[in-house]
Amino acid sequence: MISLINKIPLLLSLFLCVPQIFADATISGIEDEAEDNVKIMLSIQKEKCDAPKWKIEGLFENADQEIDQALRALGYYHAAIKKSLAFNKDCWKADFHINPGQRTLVSNVDIDIIGDAKDDPAFSILLQKMPLKQGSPLHHGRYETMKSKIESLALDSGYLQGSFTEKKLLIDKQNNTAQIKLTFDSGKRMVFGDISVQQDVLDDGFVKKYLSIKSGETYTSEQLAKTHNALSQSGYFDSVDIRSDLEHIQGHQVPVTIKLTAKKKAHYGFGVGFDTDIGPLLNASYINRRINRYGHFFTSNVDLSTVLSTAEVDYSIPLDKPMTDLFSFGGGLKREHTDTFNSMSATLSARHKHAYTNGWRQTIFLDYTYEDFTTDSDSGQTLLLVPGGSWLKSVSNDPLRPTEGYRVEFEVKGSYENPISDVSFLQGYLSAIWLHELPLGGKFIGRTLQGVTLVDQVTQLPTSYRFYAGGINSVRGYNYKELGPKDSSNNVEGGELLSVISAEYEQAVLENWGVAAFVDTGNAFNFDSIDFKTGVGLGVRWYSPVGPIRLDFALPLNESDSSFQIHFAAGGRL
Repeated sequence: MISLINKIPLLLSLFLCVPQIFADATISGIEDEAEDNVKIMLSIQKEKCDAPKWKIEGLFENADQEIDQALRALGYYHAAIKKSLAFNKDCWKADFHINPGQRTLVSNVDIDIIGDAKDDPAFSILLQKMPLKQGSPLHHGRYETMKSKIESLALDSGYLQGSFTEKKLLIDKQNNTAQIKLTFDSGKRMVFGDISVQQDVLDDGFVKKYLSIKSGETYTSEQLAKTHNALSQSGYFDSVDIRSDLEHIQGHQVPVTIKLTAKKKAHYGFGVGFDTDIGPLLNASYINRRINRYGHFFTSNVDLSTVLSTAEVDYSIPLDKPMTDLFSFGGGLKREHTDTFNSMSATLSARHKHAYTNGWRQTIFLDYTYEDFTTDSDSGQTLLLVPGGSWLKSVSNDPLRPTEGYRVEFEVKGSYENPISDVSFLQGYLSAIWLHELPLGGKFIGRTLQGVTLVDQVTQLPTSYRFYAGGINSVRGYNYKELGPKDSSNNVEGGELLSVISAEYEQAVLENWGVAAFVDTGNAFNFDSIDFKTGVGLGVRWYSPVGPIRLDFALPLNESDSSFQIHFAAGGRL
């Protein structure tokens, strides 16, 4: 018994290794959509060599009917079929030569919209885009699409009781013509009736600011979807259920019930990570989603690493349009210890955030910062009052694994020397990345960083306001913030300008894996000392369930602190 059991896996392996022999059922005389439709309908096409002879003969007998049905759906009503079936000891073979005959053409399309939708411009536009017109080849699938598009538009536009009073497809087989006659009675257009919002954690007036629907306004699915998205993305609710009560329509008014389930008031987060720029990372966060019934919320975050540590708190107040406008104020501490400088800073900030309908996100800010810094060549304590603004737009075709898209961010900020601010300066910064899909699973990734500072002497600025280069998101092959202009003692002191350009090719090799080759060039420098550094390398990409992970092996082509760098980072680029 034991020896037999031991042989079962071997026998199964031998059985599974036997190649499956498929029969040969050939179709000729037709092509493209007609051939594809016949293959879908033809049952014998799906049988293998070991199928019983009686079954194959029965399917062969029924093949004429299946082929005729497949071709009629595309407007061929006079198909002539020549077929043959032969058996040998190993398999069978069926041949079908099909002459589809003349295709039926649409001779007339007559579509009438009656009711309130008769003068609706949306229906006029739809009728102009119908897939079947006079002279079009008849296609039953497209005829059904015409009807479903009219019904869908009616439902989306508030004609909830609309229906076809006439649906005719008249086919003249002798003359190979077809006439389409449709009459759609939209009935009365509905409006939103009573809107009931069921929730008990926020002020009703505040919640209504997220609603795109209002009693008495035209009923549309688009406004329902906007309302659902706004409530779902607000951050306050775990679930959003919007239901139109179509059974209790009164006076063409549709009652709507919105049931909201609140998220937990408090959220705690803890995490560990690793980044080759800043080393091992510990993270802790706390969010109070509802400070009060008017949607105020509080966030705090702490990141600890050997190179860069931050602690931030933020109190946010949604404004009159909470989906797009937010005011916040808060503070933060930052400690940065790199090979080129040490700094400790504290910041108080106020921000107004606005999201435009075209996708741009704007932040207008005012920072008041104290920084104590030390480089190899200078040190100081600086107090700065810095107003500024930033603008960001990110577009991609896939949030998890984009192949097309871009991200652009630029920022302008500055200060004017006065009793509460030590230095006058003006600074601009641009960050951009572009993804473009290439053939055979390839992808091009272009990236640039550009910055400029107008100041009497860059050493007047604390290190947080100077430009440095080097690291996984800058010039790979060099340490984090290793690059920049140097003083007379060859110590990096940070620059007035920043320019980095990167070109990368990524090739997918498996479903969730890819390899990459790249070249980065750039540096931080002053107006009188432009000196670009270049790094090249290869990388591995893993699109994990928790997000993309990058591992790069880079070589510096210029003088560097090391002969090569390994860069590791997680998270999307867009």
